[in-house]
Amino acid sequence: MNIITIKKEDDLFPMALKAIGDDCPNVIYAMGNIELLKANDMVAIIGSRKATRQGNSAAYSLGAKLAKEGKIIVSGLALGCDTSAHRGCLSVDGKTIAIVATGLNLVHPRENESLQAEILQKGGLIISEQPIGTKANPTRLVARNRLQAALSEIVIVAEAPQHSGTMYTVQFAQKYGKQIKAVEFQNVNEQNSGNRFIVDNNIGEYIE
Repeated sequence: MNIITIKKEDDLFPMALKAIGDDCPNVIYAMGNIELLKANDMVAIIGSRKATRQGNSAAYSLGAKLAKEGKIIVSGLALGCDTSAHRGCLSVDGKTIAIVATGLNLVHPRENESLQAEILQKGGLIISEQPIGTKANPTRLVARNRLQAALSEIVIVAEAPQHSGTMYTVQFAQKYGKQIKAVEFQNVNEQNSGNRFIVDNNIGEYIE
């Protein structure tokens, strides 16, 4: 699959990324259906890599439901909630975008090589701001999170601890003025404490 370089001055470069000002990358790299970059109806579904069965189920269900409604599902190809969101979308033949923290000649995590292939096969898109050969690290993973928030109209937290990488995406979504929603859990615990934190602190609301 060809890797396409899209510079900030190119027509195809997403306006939603330009809108974040100094946080905007000068270039992105894309692989797959680049027509998706022109869409306006993107929803990010994010959450813990070590999600519970409930968290994964919520991400999968939301991915499928919102894809059926015509939304493009944005996530990060990570294990846990990201994987479930992508798979839920693909289960109904929806379109999904994975924003990754590596060069596009690499797959991170390696366990999701087949998922990335399926995303591309079914008309989805993989994008990154990292050049070819770049490996993921904590700094790049956090930087990737801002692009998820920037591209999406709504950011939905499926399940996340209060102190987690997911909450960086929530902070970026706040900064960029995005709608933030969270799945509600009847039993609040460490694994879903971020969901409760979002609502208790008026950062967002529970998704209906």
